[in-house]
Amino acid sequence: MILLVAEKPSVANQHYRPMLERLEGEKFTQGDGCLIGQNHCITWCVGHLITLAPLDAYPGYEGAWRLSNLPLLPEKFRLMEIESTKKQLNVVRSMMEKADVLVNGADAGREGNLIFDLVLDFTPAFKQKKIMRLWVNSYVAKDLDNAWKHLEDATERLNLSYAARLRQRADWMVGLNATRAYTLTAGRGKMISVGRVQTPTLNLVVERDTIVEQFKELFYYGVLGTWKGFGAQLLRDDKVAVFEKEEQAQAVVDKCSPPENATISRLDIQQKKQFPQKPFDLTELQKEGNKRFKCSAKQVLDCAQNLYEKKLLTYPRTDSAYLPDTMKGEAYALAQRLASPEQQKLMRDASENFVFINSSKVTDHFAIIPTGEDPQGLPEMEQKIYELAKERFIQAWFKPYIWSEMEVLLQCPEEESETFRLKLKRNEDLGFRAIVKDEKEKKKKSSKKGDNSDSADDDDSNDVTNLVEEFPLWNLGDKAPFDSVELQKKKKSKPKYYTEATLLAAMKTAGKQVENEELAEAMKDRGLGTPATQAGIIETLKKRGFIEAQKNYLVSTQRGREVISLMDEKVKSPEMTGEWEYQLSQVEKGNLSPVEFRDGIIEYVKSLFTELHAKYQCQFDRETVTEALPCPKCGSPLETLPWGYVCQQEHCGFKVGHTIAGRMLSHEEMKGLLSSGKSELISGFKSKKGSSFSATLVMHEDGNIAFDFSDNPDNRLPTEFKCPKCGKMLSDAGNRLVCSDDCDFTFYKTIASRIMQESELQELFRNGTTHVLSGFHTKKGSSFNAKITWDKDFHATFAFENDGHFHGTETKYKCPICKHTLEENKNAIFCSAENCKFTLFKTVAGKKLRVGDIKALLTDGKTEVLQGFKSKKGSSFNAILKLGEDGRTSFEFPRRNFPCPVCNEQLRFRNDIYACPNSHCGFGIPKVFYGRELSDEEVEKLLTDKISPVLEPFQKNETKFRAAIEIRNGGKLGFYKESVCQLSSMTAKPK
Repeated sequence: MILLVAEKPSVANQHYRPMLERLEGEKFTQGDGCLIGQNHCITWCVGHLITLAPLDAYPGYEGAWRLSNLPLLPEKFRLMEIESTKKQLNVVRSMMEKADVLVNGADAGREGNLIFDLVLDFTPAFKQKKIMRLWVNSYVAKDLDNAWKHLEDATERLNLSYAARLRQRADWMVGLNATRAYTLTAGRGKMISVGRVQTPTLNLVVERDTIVEQFKELFYYGVLGTWKGFGAQLLRDDKVAVFEKEEQAQAVVDKCSPPENATISRLDIQQKKQFPQKPFDLTELQKEGNKRFKCSAKQVLDCAQNLYEKKLLTYPRTDSAYLPDTMKGEAYALAQRLASPEQQKLMRDASENFVFINSSKVTDHFAIIPTGEDPQGLPEMEQKIYELAKERFIQAWFKPYIWSEMEVLLQCPEEESETFRLKLKRNEDLGFRAIVKDEKEKKKKSSKKGDNSDSADDDDSNDVTNLVEEFPLWNLGDKAPFDSVELQKKKKSKPKYYTEATLLAAMKTAGKQVENEELAEAMKDRGLGTPATQAGIIETLKKRGFIEAQKNYLVSTQRGREVISLMDEKVKSPEMTGEWEYQLSQVEKGNLSPVEFRDGIIEYVKSLFTELHAKYQCQFDRETVTEALPCPKCGSPLETLPWGYVCQQEHCGFKVGHTIAGRMLSHEEMKGLLSSGKSELISGFKSKKGSSFSATLVMHEDGNIAFDFSDNPDNRLPTEFKCPKCGKMLSDAGNRLVCSDDCDFTFYKTIASRIMQESELQELFRNGTTHVLSGFHTKKGSSFNAKITWDKDFHATFAFENDGHFHGTETKYKCPICKHTLEENKNAIFCSAENCKFTLFKTVAGKKLRVGDIKALLTDGKTEVLQGFKSKKGSSFNAILKLGEDGRTSFEFPRRNFPCPVCNEQLRFRNDIYACPNSHCGFGIPKVFYGRELSDEEVEKLLTDKISPVLEPFQKNETKFRAAIEIRNGGKLGFYKESVCQLSSMTAKPK
């Protein structure tokens, strides 16, 4: 018997049953959770039936959470049944036991493989049977029939199964271990939930909130000229000029105002097209539903799911906006039938190419489209979502909007000229825009010219385009003074909080926040989470109190901000997701071994706990303490909890936290405070403004803890130190040493976040200086070493040896500048030779260099590609670190790999050519094309967009010209016909 296992009962009944009845002549009877035939049976999962067991299912992890047994990194993961689907699991296992051949008919993707594979892992004996894979993206009858006739051996998708298991186990190892660790160290009695998608999503909201709340009203200035009745904007570096100071813009206005002539130096006309939007994927449907109807992402998903179950829409949990090639005829006929007479007139011919008809872009499921069934009696919100999906589907077949654009460059005045750009736009065919209003058009503002110009408010650029019915007959060299030249004062737009729509967009395109291009490419179509999980992630953040809805906006709560402030950068950054997705895609392709990926995740978790140990060592130590501190109120033993100490006597009620003003007190510090009512001087407290300070803590009779900043002379203690200013004996006032009332000398014991020890104070006051001390910290947090000494006014100051160089130990490396032997200290490798300033810091752009990295840099002049650098904006990137002849480091970025437009293999940059490694393909882009050398940026733009910007000069025989390069069908390079323009006609001198 052959058993076909579907992922959902709807697929089994609506698609697989008629397929087998049609192809195999089966007659099915309904069983309990299955369909029974003579030679073929069908059963189904209900999503996942098996999951990874939680931490407390492992020996030693039951009961109370502890830091001492973390992290748990199992060699063999335990599995467990999901209680709510246990009945269906028993049906599936019973049917599998009877079958001779098992066919995995789950969704065509990573998760579909995992759902089926986990059932096999739970009952390994089933792996001895013959296992096949039904791989299909479309449930159209002919596609299903073809897939069944060409069943794959399950081993052909083995790498996909590896990637699926690795994704699940990586989420488990990071999420469960980090959740326990952060809860026990920084949670203060509340659980801190950490997740691969959840935490970066919360970070997006917190970062946006910070930008909004720290925004300061800013003005900027531009210059707008009016030439022959049309608006023209001043350019700088080929962009609309923006000045921070009014004087700079006014200088241009004064220079170019009438009667100065402006001369046409360049004139270019291009025809442009805009095609309608593709059908919806789930994320785009949720975004549009939120914009139009203020629905949450979950509400839109629920409506779409209900419409799917009512057979009105196709499967909603899709990340694809494309349809397979085989559906083109059927889908076009459906659109014709659903369209109104007015819409039918705008539809293109079925024989044309449509960008959304592309089987290679179809993932587990195709776009959300109507099925053609007639909706009857739908609830109001479901009706709205149905109409939304239907209208987008019909509009996708409409004609494009076509317009011509004339761009004119004006030079004014002739000497030391400024460049103005004048843009004219002429509509040729409104196409879909005749009935579909563009969102950007709604925001356009009319300029003072009335109907003959419009200004698109694109952030703060205000790109001015003049709308005309016919282009004027202008020529190169034409001259005329500006009608007027005006100074424009504009206010920078204030950023907005996220809505559900904009947050979904940010989650979908999170790869754009990652500077490393390879990682961004892997995230391009997935982003943070999948369309099926993104709504759930947002709802989870709401339920856990990390974000809240304020009208239509999503804003982080104080708790959410605290959580993000405690997170390791790699946990909260989108790069972690991108890095995993990229590596998982390499596992799927067979380019990375599963063991290598697993070892990388294990190493990451271990490094995370190393950092947690360093940051929260006293919390790890607290678990090992066996003595119970006495309650300061009643004397009973205090119970030690992750967040502090609690009296076990209910009538007492004493409790105290161990974290005060951002500083976690150790067990010994708490012991001293609770026993004597006062602590020693403690450093590392944080004020509300974020500055560090030191203080003494005191406990009042009511059990409350406060800072002691008392300046009462009666509380001062005598010392053996003499005032360096007047020679009198100093007094100890807790956090500082002070002289008598008639001398203003004061010395604070904490300097640059470091408390001076008693022996160091003796050395300073006896000798006027200390030896080189370590452990000082700058305001940015970096550590340094220095001596403490007195300046001329007897204020403590730093002294650095060798005019700024610290003493270090000799290394085996030679200085790349003067060849002197280099020295090393905790922070840097440096040259101590006179007049040589070479220094190589061990941390570059936020990344700590390894010993091997430093060796490669100093011996070979460059490293391999290193991961984990941080840009000034906080984004992570990968690069090669190079050492220049002047001893300075710089970055070299690896070239990106692009998919071949012919065979989809990854292109490689070899011998100055982007070439396809497939010997049967032969596609390549030469470095020099028609006499013009192409830059890396131009080639990458061509590969990304399939067309380049207009470039010049190209040369054929004696003719020079400008044009845009395009990649045509079959991978052939050519010039976009409408962009070709002979340069001789453009550069001719005016008569």
